[in-house]
Formats: sequence, C-alpha cells, structure tokens
Amino acid sequence: MSIPDAPGILTRNQILAALPRQQYALLFSHLEPVHLPQSKILYHLADRISHAFFIMSGMVSLLATTQEGFTTQISMVGNEGVVGIPAILRVNKAPYQIRVQIPGRAMRVRIDVLIKEFNRDGPLHDMMLRYVHALISQISQSAACNRFHQIEERLSRWLLISHDRTMSDTLHLTHEALSHMLGATRPNVTAAANRLKEAGLIGYRRGNIQIIDRRGLEQSACECYRVVTQEIGCFRAA
Repeated sequence: MSIPDAPGILTRNQILAALPRQQYALLFSHLEPVHLPQSKILYHLADRISHAFFIMSGMVSLLATTQEGFTTQISMVGNEGVVGIPAILRVNKAPYQIRVQIPGRAMRVRIDVLIKEFNRDGPLHDMMLRYVHALISQISQSAACNRFHQIEERLSRWLLISHDRTMSDTLHLTHEALSHMLGATRPNVTAAANRLKEAGLIGYRRGNIQIIDRRGLEQSACECYRVVTQEIGCFRAA
C-alpha cells in the first residue's frame, strides 16, 4: 500500500501532521480514510479495540455509561486527537462508549500497526503520551465539573469546546447529544439552552445551535473550559 498523498489530508489531524512521514512509512501506508456519521457508535463499553481513529473533522464523544443505560460525556476528541488510546496502554477493551456527536472524517488504522510504530519510541511515542496526559486531564476536569457546576455553566463549556473543534458557528447537536454531554434529562437541557438563548448567547432550533456571542458564552462557562483549553494548548505546543 502507498502512503496517502491527497493534498493536506494528513495535516488535518494534529498528531499525524507532527510526524515525519518517512520515519513512519508503515503507519501512513496503512491509514484508511473513513466517514463518521452522526450518532455512529465506534465502540461500545468493553468492545475489543481493533482500530484507532485519527480524527480529521467533526467530534467524537467518550461517554461513561451505567447499567441502567444512563450516559454522561467525559471527554471530546476532535482533530487534535485519536480514538483508541487504551490499546497502546495494553488495554484492548474500550473503557467507555465512543460515539460520533458531530459528523466528520477520520483516518483509521489497525491497532497492531499503531502499537508497532508506537513501540519504536520516537516522535509518535512522545506525541501519543502527551495526548494521553491531555485526555486524562480533560476526563478529571469533567468529573469535577459534573459534580460542582450548574447546568448552564456546563452547557456553555461543552458548546465552547465543540465550537473549537468544529471551527463553525453552527453546531448540529440534538437533544439526545446534549443530554449525553451534560448527563442531564432532556427537559433540563432544554431549559438550560433556552436560558442561554434568552441571554442572546446562542440560537437554538431543531437540533441546530448557532453561536451568537462567543465572548458572552465564555463568561457564562465555568473555569473548566479554561483549564481544559490550556491542557490541549500545551499538548499542541509541546
């Protein structure tokens, strides 16, 4: 197989863009572009992880689930990251559900190929470990956020993170997606979204959220947005 050579395709994911292509010819030659439709579940809880997905566009959620079927979002992955991280840590089962929240595209690669290249202890190894740290920080912050902050603050935070990932003022997020993000009931999500709408921060209609006042949304969000953004910024700059 040849190394993908479509103009700019590999630079759409920040991890892949940072790697020397010739040094990782095997990895690049096994990358396969895939479409990520909205609501597609890449992995259920405890599924065997067979592939990693380097996200190029859109947004994927990591969702903690209960036996009763309730879910709450603990992290998001956009074009800064990769899905399938537990496998490089020698854990071959998904510890959470992985669902596409905003449709996009990814580069998929078999886990055995990724692990082989990761074990070379080069730039890929370093980038992946830095990303693991950023991901753990985001998950830890989400736990504190869900416990201590009001639903409007949490909704503002997740909308800002979604806005950062998609680079679009229009977010296609259903009531179900927002409910997963906040770990809240649909009526509570609707009430929170309506309050942000009444404040002139967002427009909201039929699963489409329009970011109207980005600065006001930042003021509405809890400090968790700043903390998570700083961690991702450090990962990108390292």
